[in-house]
Amino acid sequence: MKLFKSSDKINIEEVNEVVSLSKKILHLFYIAMVIAMILILTIIAREWGVWSFILSLLKVLSPFFLGFIIAWLLNPVVTKLETKKIPRVLGTIIVYAVFILAVVIFMRFLVPTIYTQIQLLINNLPSIFTEIEKFLDNMFDKLSHFNQFDISAIRDGTMNSLTNTLNGFINSLPSTIVNLVGGFFSSMVTITFGLVIGIYILLDFNSISKYFLKIIPLKNRFEISLLITNISTEVRKSVNGTFLVALMVFICDSFGFWIIGLQAPLLFGLLCGITDLIPYVGPYIGGIVAAIIGFSQGPLIGVMTVIVAVIVQLLENNVLQPIIMSKTIKLHPVTIIVGLLLFEHFFGIIGMILATPCIALVKVVWKFVKEKYNLFSDKSMLVDELGK
Repeated sequence: MKLFKSSDKINIEEVNEVVSLSKKILHLFYIAMVIAMILILTIIAREWGVWSFILSLLKVLSPFFLGFIIAWLLNPVVTKLETKKIPRVLGTIIVYAVFILAVVIFMRFLVPTIYTQIQLLINNLPSIFTEIEKFLDNMFDKLSHFNQFDISAIRDGTMNSLTNTLNGFINSLPSTIVNLVGGFFSSMVTITFGLVIGIYILLDFNSISKYFLKIIPLKNRFEISLLITNISTEVRKSVNGTFLVALMVFICDSFGFWIIGLQAPLLFGLLCGITDLIPYVGPYIGGIVAAIIGFSQGPLIGVMTVIVAVIVQLLENNVLQPIIMSKTIKLHPVTIIVGLLLFEHFFGIIGMILATPCIALVKVVWKFVKEKYNLFSDKSMLVDELGK
């Protein structure tokens, strides 16, 4: 008995379209299901207080994680030296010495300059707020000519908010300085322990990796090793590319702000570089803060500050990103934006900075699971059979 009569005709193109559409719908369904599971688990973890426990644990173990990150970042360089017949111990000492020297030189020149510029900015805050008040007064005076708008309440509310902000900042300044100094020394202790732990991990990085792989059953050891290698490669490319782009933004913005005469150019250049670690929205955060200070110095400097920030942003988008990030992970902008929103909601600014590397990690794991379990098998063989 034949399945199809000879008179029956099958449109292969239509069948292919139906199968292709079904695969896409199934793909979207799996993605939505995975996202829903992650959200459910995240909400459950927050309600049960798991996140607070994890954050407390991470705070205690932060020197170990810092040491591991340092060793993880420097391991490719040490491995490269090993291929040049340099013993791992000597290569580790050389790379670590260069790394620490670079950090010391950077801090030696950056910290005093930043401190001086912060002090200058604090001393000029009253005059900056006065200039902002004058600018707002002039703006409200111009708007008052429109009789259909009653802006007196808006003027009073804005001025009161500005005054309260200044008074609150001045009153909280001593405690803020004390907290910053305490946090600085606490961070130095953590960094010191992290550096010490990092050199021990770096010396035996490969041995430690092999030790943890021994925990994995032998039949799964190769594919797990390959998965870890892929994760390490993708996340490292993301981290290295992001930090290099942020460094270039810091240099370009600082130089541009210095040329136009913006107060504390290095400070605001550093702010733009740090906020640039947050994809898409980060550069605008630093640029807006710098522009506010620029307009407080005068309309010309304010406009020039905006121009510098826009030029650097265009330079980043059209030059730095294509050149530096050309070999990094390929993620759709919508995917990154959704990840930013989720990570910002649960982890704040730090979560936004860590969003892209974490999404890269999830991408590699998802690809591994999809290929291992053949979630989206090709149906073309079935179509070919039907068309025969």
